[in-house]
Amino acid sequence: MFKLISVEFSFSLLLFFSFFFMSLLMVYLCLNNICFIFTWELFSCMSSSVSFDLLLDWVSCSFSGLVCFISGCVMVFSLSYMKGDLNSFRFVIMVMLFVLSMNFLIFIPNLVSLLLGWDGLGLVSFCLVIYYQNSKSLAAGMLTVLMNRVGDCFILASISVLLVLGHWNILCFWDFLGFELVNFFIMIAGMTKSAQIPFSSWLPAAMAAPTPVSALVHSSTLVTAGVYLFIRFFDYLIVYYWFSVFMFYISIMTTIMSGVCALYEYDMKKIIALSTLSQLGVMMMSLSLGLPMMALFHLYTHAMFKALLFMCGGNIIHCFSGNQDMRQINNVSNMLPVTCMFLNVSNMALCGMPFLAGFYSKDLIIEGLIVGNLNFFMLLLGLFGVCLTVLYSMRFSLYIIWGNESSEVYHNVDDNDVNMIFPMSMLVLGAMWGGWFFQSMFSMFNMDIYMPIFMKLFVPILIFFSLIMSIGFWDNSVVGVKLNILNYINSSMWFMSSFICYPFLSSFKEVCNSSLKVVDMGWFEILGGQGVFNFNKMFFFIFEHWLMVIINCYLIVFVCFIFYI
Repeated sequence: MFKLISVEFSFSLLLFFSFFFMSLLMVYLCLNNICFIFTWELFSCMSSSVSFDLLLDWVSCSFSGLVCFISGCVMVFSLSYMKGDLNSFRFVIMVMLFVLSMNFLIFIPNLVSLLLGWDGLGLVSFCLVIYYQNSKSLAAGMLTVLMNRVGDCFILASISVLLVLGHWNILCFWDFLGFELVNFFIMIAGMTKSAQIPFSSWLPAAMAAPTPVSALVHSSTLVTAGVYLFIRFFDYLIVYYWFSVFMFYISIMTTIMSGVCALYEYDMKKIIALSTLSQLGVMMMSLSLGLPMMALFHLYTHAMFKALLFMCGGNIIHCFSGNQDMRQINNVSNMLPVTCMFLNVSNMALCGMPFLAGFYSKDLIIEGLIVGNLNFFMLLLGLFGVCLTVLYSMRFSLYIIWGNESSEVYHNVDDNDVNMIFPMSMLVLGAMWGGWFFQSMFSMFNMDIYMPIFMKLFVPILIFFSLIMSIGFWDNSVVGVKLNILNYINSSMWFMSSFICYPFLSSFKEVCNSSLKVVDMGWFEILGGQGVFNFNKMFFFIFEHWLMVIINCYLIVFVCFIFYI
């Protein structure tokens, strides 16, 4: 066990060192206002050049540093959470491969080489989701990997269309006849990776992975890959009017759907996953409003407090013997006071409480929504999504922290584990001061918003009003008994899996079975191994027959020659 712990600790030190190095490099690039592009041409054929590119600018370095910092905290957290697991070394290797794939995605601006990170995230996430080897984990893993394969196919389709240009560097594209189709393919790929409607059902299903993986996946890696791709392609996407309109409607629907479903959920990890989906909708909303840097700003602040929220939930699950049902976990504040304090900070940052990390980025996006060129109905829907965030966050806190005494007795529940408290202490600093720090970095990109004082105070008043309403969710009967039909519909994510995922997967399965019968077991067998075997068998049979005929002829001639002599 000491050997495994030393490996995890050494990897966490490596990640923290990478964070420190990327932070210094980001400061250097910002102060000098420069970026570096390294290109290695792999091969060139028919005036098309396939190269391996690396882009070092302040966006990629800051994002990579954030990923390494959260990954280091997750690795320290897993020292205690995965203690006693027989496959701890395999878990560490997969997490490091996951971080490596995300860094490939961050630093590579070439669409062909980008597949190293894009496909790497999908493959390693599948391995991590099925880490606990059972039928439920396998079903969740298959749903995750097949939904992500849809985005992979659209990326490959865009690569095939861009063959006309002769290169795939996303910094040097120009308009041509099929460029609108390329942007549409990129938009669908980003929607699948960031789990926007109708590809949302895989994100709560990915909760089958261990909690440290969930803290990494749902904060700064897999689910943010689509948002990061949109930010890199934003200058090409925003040219088309349909992108802003379509993504605004999709983001609003995703935010409202995830917020409403979180109000009817009792699984701790699924509630946090649905809150991630809600914030991804806010980031997409910022992109549709023409504010890519605000989306990146919210991505950074969200990564800090969401990783903290997952770690607090993971510590509670770990102390309560793997129990994730909020109805069976109560009065945690007396048993885990430090964890509850961190949980409150992360929940308040998620709600956008003033002067916490989420306030600095979320408030700017909502103000951009208020002053944007939108109709009144869409403005109300956007503000309703903000209210839902406060409602399900307070409901989560009311159940976990201030609930009644638990009916079950748990022993050895305390906050004395340094491996869990230390990473949460690091992340709580980001949840409290990260917004102020990142604002100084993003201040040059903030748009000037002028509005009356009552509009400026509208968002804090709305948050306070939502806090008052959330007291109504204290009683289980409000949601659990009186609204059984709504409970069933929303806990099933509006039957999105049944109507979209399962029919798609069943049709995909039928196509695969037909392909297996027609191709793999059909003409491919005739032209492949079985056909070559039968051809060789027939050839050697004929060859053997005629060889025996020739040998017999030679023997007859030889015997006749002997008798003649």
